[in-house]
Amino acid sequence: MLATRRTSALVADTGEKLPVSAPDQVLVSGVLVSGAPVAIHYRGGMSREGDGLLWEINGIEGDIRVTGPFGHAQLVPLVLKGARGDEKTFQPLEVPASYRFGFPENAMPGNVARNYAKMAQDLSEGTQTAPSFDDAVAIHRIIAAIEKSAEDGQRAPAIPA
Repeated sequence: MLATRRTSALVADTGEKLPVSAPDQVLVSGVLVSGAPVAIHYRGGMSREGDGLLWEINGIEGDIRVTGPFGHAQLVPLVLKGARGDEKTFQPLEVPASYRFGFPENAMPGNVARNYAKMAQDLSEGTQTAPSFDDAVAIHRIIAAIEKSAEDGQRAPAIPA
């Protein structure tokens, strides 16, 4: 489902209010090829308390929680927490420093640099560790299916991997 809840936007430079027609709410639910259920609610605007991104992965052996200031996960520093077995609270999960070594500390340029490094490695070593053009096509197929489902009110069929 798609919805537009904010019908106007303020232009920061001029103070002018402009009409908005693009959806600012995206709600998706389904079942992955693996059989795991998935539910996503992506919304526009900023969070009241600062964690605009909340992603929780619930597994058989434990849960992982990823949070960040807003939903563009590639642009923000992320906080990872986890809980296993009978644990009742999430504990911080430390990302090894080696994952960041040699790259800018700031998430935005650091993430771009890491992706370019993986692309260069893939080209020189024949590996496939970075997102590919095929990955981008798959994401756009998913977005198109979400838009079509929202438009016609019908459940989208399975999307081939």
